[in-house]
Amino acid sequence: MHPKLALAIVSTSGLLFAQGDFNYDKVTPGTLGSTLTMAVNNAGLNQPLLGMVSGTTGPTPVALIDPLDTRSVAVGIELLGNWSLQLTNGAGAATIAVPIPTGVAFQGFVFYWQCATFPGVTTFIDEISNSLSTMHAMPGTSAALPNGLATARAAATVVRTPTHNAGLGDFLLVSGATTEFFGFRDFASTPGPTMVTPRGLHAAATLNDGRVLFTGGVDGLGVVTTACEVYDPVANTFTAVAPLLGLRAGHAAATLPDGRVMVVGGTTNFADLTAAITTALNTTEIWNPATNVWTAGPVIGGRRIVPSLTRLGNGRMLVAGGIEVTLLFGIPIALTSTNKAQLYNPATNTWSNAANMPVGRAYHQDNQVTLADGRVLLSGGVLVPDLINAANAASIANADAYNPTTNTWTATTMSLARTGHAATRLANGDVIVTGGASGLVSAAVPTAAIARYVPSTNTWTDIGAMTTARVGHASVLLPDGMMVIVGGAGTTNEAMHF
Repeated sequence: MHPKLALAIVSTSGLLFAQGDFNYDKVTPGTLGSTLTMAVNNAGLNQPLLGMVSGTTGPTPVALIDPLDTRSVAVGIELLGNWSLQLTNGAGAATIAVPIPTGVAFQGFVFYWQCATFPGVTTFIDEISNSLSTMHAMPGTSAALPNGLATARAAATVVRTPTHNAGLGDFLLVSGATTEFFGFRDFASTPGPTMVTPRGLHAAATLNDGRVLFTGGVDGLGVVTTACEVYDPVANTFTAVAPLLGLRAGHAAATLPDGRVMVVGGTTNFADLTAAITTALNTTEIWNPATNVWTAGPVIGGRRIVPSLTRLGNGRMLVAGGIEVTLLFGIPIALTSTNKAQLYNPATNTWSNAANMPVGRAYHQDNQVTLADGRVLLSGGVLVPDLINAANAASIANADAYNPTTNTWTATTMSLARTGHAATRLANGDVIVTGGASGLVSAAVPTAAIARYVPSTNTWTDIGAMTTARVGHASVLLPDGMMVIVGGAGTTNEAMHF
């Protein structure tokens, strides 16, 4: 090797990767046996484009081909024979399509990608794109991602952050006092902003402008709070807003069509089970983001902890289930996971009875799904049979879909009882349910099982298992169609292909 070239390699090996001169993004997930499509945008016009791929992240100094260039790329060179050359078009865009092999032997393979244009003014390479990571798996299966979370997170709130990276696929995980971003382009975790108030058992609602309101919950000391704050994904900041009118945790929240936010139910004391049920709430509150003012709303038909609240396509709000508590002179005389449902009419500020669910359920707010046809799917949850047998509360396998047009429920049953699972609607309208826990709540058994719900036939099919049993995790559909499963069990992440 020429001495000057060797010196150049040594001198650049410690440099940061060159990245982000133009955009490089995944269009399809690269399911095994399909074609992986990636798109280049905002590159130089009508320039030669070098597409690079590797099984490692580099770094590789550009000085290997140009001793005057001190930059590095985030790919290795062991797959040099698979690199490609083409031209960007007159808009500085290009599409790179790569056939992905089929077969379980390639399950979980990870590749790293980057592009560069040439020639530059003073160097051979002109601009270098951001890097990409892809993970490849068989259809309907899950495989581990190369990077995990920085912190183990259960029951985290997922906030879409389309302006965090130009790739438009990042999201923020919020739990406790800390947050972290999941990177769509590289599957990497990076720190996010700190919440104003640490909280759990809170409720969150996405505002019509994309910001997210966090309400109540228990603070870092386990004390129920009235504190509220708003996360702005554009400014990447949490800002305190007006507190709730009263203490509230274990409640539900949803955004009304006019942009206001409603919270329902919950309890004012989570010190222990007795305190929680004796302070259960039937009240509602409504926050106006334009005025930053909370006002009392009409009460619901029962004191309910951990119900669900859903905005329907017709503008009504559906509250369903929850642990309903009946008090007599402040003493609980009845306790059950109710099957009751009610509808709120914003125009009249009143509640009316909806058809009852086929079964009672609670703790199902975070895995409800609005289907493409406007129905609402509530799957699994917890059944508390009665006050005497509260210790026998257990997960259920029932999954019921509410039709707001006919005010009816369609009952279905999963093959496995689940609580704390995740449910995600795919682009084709099917719903994928992952993980959760079965058995008694006091002796819950986590599962890795995955099931698919087909709305057109109202049927469930078991389709395999995750790499790790998880409870309290999140599943998020990315822009390329891949579904990632994060948190709930340590810091590991995985993804599914369809």
